[in-house]
Amino acid sequence: MLKPDKHTDIKYSVVYLSAIMLKEIQLSGIIKYDELKNILMQKIGNKANENFEQALSFLYLLDRIHYLKELDSIKQN
Repeated sequence: MLKPDKHTDIKYSVVYLSAIMLKEIQLSGIIKYDELKNILMQKIGNKANENFEQALSFLYLLDRIHYLKELDSIKQN
């Protein structure tokens, strides 16, 4: 869900998670899927796992990231 409502905790929103994800990808260059997920869960908490895939899809749809299937990794476009 991209549109927040009064029950949305911004800390776990797709937009916020996407921003943190993009920053980590920029710092690492190429980062493994599991490593990115673990970093987010350490920084934000286990509840970040609920929107992890949606945030990753959001960045992919915006053409900000590229998934490397053979490495199971993500890099910035």
